Amino acid sequence: MLNDFERKILRILVNYAGQQRRIPRMDELETKTGRSPAHIRESLLELEQRGHIAWHDSSTMESIQILQAWEQQPSPIRKPQPTGTAVKYFTDY
Repeated sequence: MLNDFERKILRILVNYAGQQRRIPRMDELETKTGRSPAHIRESLLELEQRGHIAWHDSSTMESIQILQAWEQQPSPIRKPQPTGTAVKYFTDY
């Protein structure tokens, strides 16, 4: 599960790429997040480890590719419903 800042970076990358047709530069990420380049780089590396982005050349931001735009949520566990209990109530009583 991504922390809030990693999720924010991912959303910025996805939205920026969709609107501007390019990945934002480091100074643009600094402006949008208010964080230092070291903290942004650390979060980008974490996104890469978790499979959300591919960052082959970590010296340039242009080499970032978005692989997974959304964080996968675990599916809720559903309890199986007993079959026939409602019908049995109305037919037997």
